Amino acid sequence: MALVAYSDSSDTDKEDAQPTKKRKVRDGAKSKTALPPLPSTFQDLYSSTVRTSTQDDPSLHGGRRRVTLHIEGNWPTHVYLEWRPNPEEAQLLAGLIAAQYAHDKVASEQSKIHSLLQNDLGVSLPLHVSLSRPLVLRTEQKDPFLDRLRNVILASGVHIFTVKPNGLRWHSNESNSRYFLVLGLERTQKAEMSSLLTACNRVAKDFDQPLLYAEDANIAKGKRKDAKPPAPAEAKCHISIAWSLEAPPSSQTGEDIPIPSAIAELDIPFSEIKVRIGQDVTAVPLPAARKKGALF
Repeated sequence: MALVAYSDSSDTDKEDAQPTKKRKVRDGAKSKTALPPLPSTFQDLYSSTVRTSTQDDPSLHGGRRRVTLHIEGNWPTHVYLEWRPNPEEAQLLAGLIAAQYAHDKVASEQSKIHSLLQNDLGVSLPLHVSLSRPLVLRTEQKDPFLDRLRNVILASGVHIFTVKPNGLRWHSNESNSRYFLVLGLERTQKAEMSSLLTACNRVAKDFDQPLLYAEDANIAKGKRKDAKPPAPAEAKCHISIAWSLEAPPSSQTGEDIPIPSAIAELDIPFSEIKVRIGQDVTAVPLPAARKKGALF
């Protein structure tokens, strides 16, 4: 992908003859030059760190352990929705993490809460909603998987949509080796999240891969007479904003933590599905939302 679109020589001469103008944006009493945002396709090229080792070395990444072990010829795969908070939204989320840090009275390095909003260099990171569990594809499955996923997403009838946060809670991974501070998401009127989960699980099943949240329903169904009905899969969708190696005190209650109204009123837009296969990220766009009264 080209980073700069070069014009022909005649256009260049015309541009050189005119003084360069820079658009200014007022920020309080200061003035600064506004730069256009990078396209998401460019950001996807640099959305992950370079692998420096095929071995699991927790010391390289804050004590975290690799969920999927590296095997030559296998491709770790993840399907998700991506959200890039703007500076104001990121500031609100950072305040939420700081408040939780103070509430849990973090004392040890193991129980330290690590933000997912920025990397160690202070660069803003995208957040995501998982639509699949960690998957592992063989080389010959990569293209068929993407083609099948595109087809089921288009057939799902889901268009571009927005959601709102509806609470904060701690959520552990399957091995209880990490705990994530997550924003729960409201159920939308058209249940887009549920439709996308169903579509992505269908593709995962076609490729003999584990399903996201579907096992919870299968385990609870008919196993115990006193088992509570499983929560709808869509209700489990969330956005992780921080993590810890140990279970923080506030995670013991299992209840949602109230969030400020400024965060509850955020509109989180989703316009495409992201698919990461190895280090490559592919965006599958959702159709534009239909206008009211439109027949097609």
